[in-house]
Amino acid sequence: MRRFLIITSYGKFNELPHIHGKILVAALLVSNGVRKDAEAVFYLKDLDKTVKIVGSRVKRLFPDEDSAIGFLKKAFTQGGQTGVVTRKGPRDLTTGLVIGPAQGGKCLPKPPYTYVIQIEQFDVKLDCGLNIGWLPPHHQIVVVNITTDRLLESRQIVL
Repeated sequence: MRRFLIITSYGKFNELPHIHGKILVAALLVSNGVRKDAEAVFYLKDLDKTVKIVGSRVKRLFPDEDSAIGFLKKAFTQGGQTGVVTRKGPRDLTTGLVIGPAQGGKCLPKPPYTYVIQIEQFDVKLDCGLNIGWLPPHHQIVVVNITTDRLLESRQIVL
């Protein structure tokens, strides 16, 4: 399982909706569908609310930014969509290795892991980093997904 933790706020979502939409699309979609082994978890600091979108269960998520923004807006305010889990507070935000865009001790992501993007500052301890903090958040997620896909492909046995 790969989990992308986005620490943000509803205020930042309203300021930068397209960044949030791009992050969701990059985290959960692949060219031929939805990543079943991925989750996008948005922690909204100002609402003290966690919204998890589960790739293996999500429905009606499309690759265009506008529909992704609409999907997130509904998930943040109403919930109740298939594959969307909402909780009060920040509990259970990380799983496995916790990776960030920049941190000492470079490592390669092997599932299960959590990759952290901080749009709003939050105290989370990272195990290691990938030195890609100079990239926009959605590009960081793409790099992490490609790297993980390649690692997993090289481990498969071809008969």
